[in-house]
Parts: sequence; structure tokens; C-alpha cells
Amino acid sequence: MQPIRNFRVIKKTCVSPDLCRVILEPADGERVFVFQAGQFIMLQALSKGDQAKRARAFSIASAPCESSLKLELGVKAQGEISSGLHGAELGDMYGVQGPYGTFVLKKDSSGTVFFAGGVGVTPIRSQIRESLLTGLNQNLVLFYSGSYLTDLMYHAEFSELSAKYPNFKYIPILTRESPAGWHGESGRLNEQQCSKYINNFADYDYAMCGPQPYMDEVRNILLSQGVDLAGKLRFERY
Repeated sequence: MQPIRNFRVIKKTCVSPDLCRVILEPADGERVFVFQAGQFIMLQALSKGDQAKRARAFSIASAPCESSLKLELGVKAQGEISSGLHGAELGDMYGVQGPYGTFVLKKDSSGTVFFAGGVGVTPIRSQIRESLLTGLNQNLVLFYSGSYLTDLMYHAEFSELSAKYPNFKYIPILTRESPAGWHGESGRLNEQQCSKYINNFADYDYAMCGPQPYMDEVRNILLSQGVDLAGKLRFERY
């Protein structure tokens, strides 16, 4: 079993009433544990007596290549622990255990299409940043869906990365309401949208994370295009 280390909140940025980006650092001043892009931690809220409460899994949003002293988490306020972390103050302490998980960056792939629904983007952000920042030269495509623009926690960042890296294509999708001047896609993810940006489905590996109905739709789209799901698709539920 992985040891539990105390981490403190050093920065929190709220992007909507229920979404925020939280940065943690080890309370002991040591380096963050070694992890792979896409892995998750178990996080425990600590009481005043430092007794650990029930733990919850959170995917690491930051990339290993940039996280020797801190971790970033993308948090949606739903449930006791995530709501507490969303409302955390600077200096609040949490027990962290990990890393865990096999939903990690496939470094030997020439290209990957990522599908992210809502806060399911967090492990995918880690993988995309790791690939781009370490110069793996993979062809990457990201379909990122949310109900409203405020639900796309990393929209501005992905837009900047796609402008900087020609091998990264970013397709934001708003399923309910699109603001004036919106240049992304609208409506639920569908086969027509995917075919618009993927020339040959056989050229890519695939990875997805999001609500179960969203991932079911991704599976149906890939199956309709003849993709070998057993060999080409990685996924993680949240």
C-alpha cells in the first residue's frame, strides 16, 4: 500500500460556481512522488485532529515533466470531499496517497484522439501536456465537451496550445448553449463532428474519460468507423 503524505493547498482558481483548479504541494518540503501522465491519487480530508476521513480519487491534471514540487487537480463540487476541496482555503491540509491507475500516456503511439467530457478532462490534460512539453511529436486531437463555456475548465489553455503546437488539434464542443461568436462545435458529440476532424480513423489510438453516457456514445462512433476497441481504445470512468 502506498504511504499517505500530507499536502497543503497553495493556490486555488475557480472558473465557475462548481469548478476550480487546485494546486497542492508536499507539506514536508520534499519532491512530489514519481507518477505517469494520466494517473490519479486518493485524497483524504483531514480533521482538526489530523484524523483521515473517507478518501476519494482525483486525477492529476498536471504533467510529470512540470510537477516535481506540486500537483494540480481539477475539481468539481459534487460530494463531501470534492465540495470541501472546492471550498478549501490556502494552507488547508489533505492526505494524499498514490499514484494509481493505468490510464496513462501511450508514448509509443504516433497519434492519439482524446475524448473528454466535463471534468473527465483532467487526466487527459496531463497526457497532452506531457506529450507536447517533452517533444514526443505525436499527432494529438482533443474533443472536449461541456454544457456551457464555463464548463470547459481548460478551454483557454488548450486554445493556446493548439495555436503553439501544429501537431495538436483542439475541438471544443458546447452541448447546451453557445455564446455569440462561438467558433467551436455545438450539440452532442456525433459521428459527423468526428469525421470532420479525423481523416482516417485507422491512423490513431483513442482515449476517453467522462460520464458513462458520453463514453457509450464515443464507443458507438468508433465502432461505426471500424475501430478495434480492444486494441486501440483506452478509457477511465469518473
